[in-house]
Amino acid sequence: MTSLKLVLRLLLFALLNLAMPVSHAAQVLAVGTEFANVFERSATGEYTGLGVDILRALAKQNGDDIRFEIYPWARAQWMVENEQAQILVGPYKTSERESKFIFAKRAFYRDLMVLYVRKTFEVHWDGNYTAIPGHRLVVINGWVYGSQFESQRASIKPVLANTLTNGLNMLVAKRVDFLAANIRNAEATMKAMGVNNELLMLEPYMDMQDGYLVYCKNAACEQLRNHYDELYEQLRSGGALQAMARKLGVRLPP
Repeated sequence: MTSLKLVLRLLLFALLNLAMPVSHAAQVLAVGTEFANVFERSATGEYTGLGVDILRALAKQNGDDIRFEIYPWARAQWMVENEQAQILVGPYKTSERESKFIFAKRAFYRDLMVLYVRKTFEVHWDGNYTAIPGHRLVVINGWVYGSQFESQRASIKPVLANTLTNGLNMLVAKRVDFLAANIRNAEATMKAMGVNNELLMLEPYMDMQDGYLVYCKNAACEQLRNHYDELYEQLRSGGALQAMARKLGVRLPP
């Protein structure tokens, strides 16, 4: 082969490579706070939970590099709202949050919202919030409890606790009479605190709430949401999602 032909071939090869799109894995940061069996970090620093398992599967299918970080709930929401992270794990849907975030097409877990009392506390609860006034009810700051409760929040005048652990401590110490929480988080925290035998869950349930993956509001996040929504449907239809949820004991929306 003449040197001219070799030079021409090398030049053509270089031009073809320049014309080909270069694939770069997207860097995705998912943030949240400690949600039992949904988004957690172990003592060794490992991230676990249904939200983590789902996002790892979606990111792998999409060719993304994903990492996780845990913050106080208000801080995590701020980060996604201000595009410091791409994904927020686990919020319930409200009109206020819809104005700040792009919600996934489907929720990925369902919570039952309930009231807890001390076992020695006598109260009649039939789902009617007229039983609450005159008693002290603690809720967790930043949590949403369903439309019926939220519509009566002003008249109920709940006490705010910054964390579920704080709220449970207040209930055990008789500083409040009721605690409103979801079963998933409450049961895990009560077990960790060793207070399961001191508290009683009331029925009927207050409400049901569905938790989502939500994305920051820019074009790149919207594209990411669209890709992950499609891949999520594949997880769901193929049975992998159901297996993940069963393993962790998390309730899925129908």
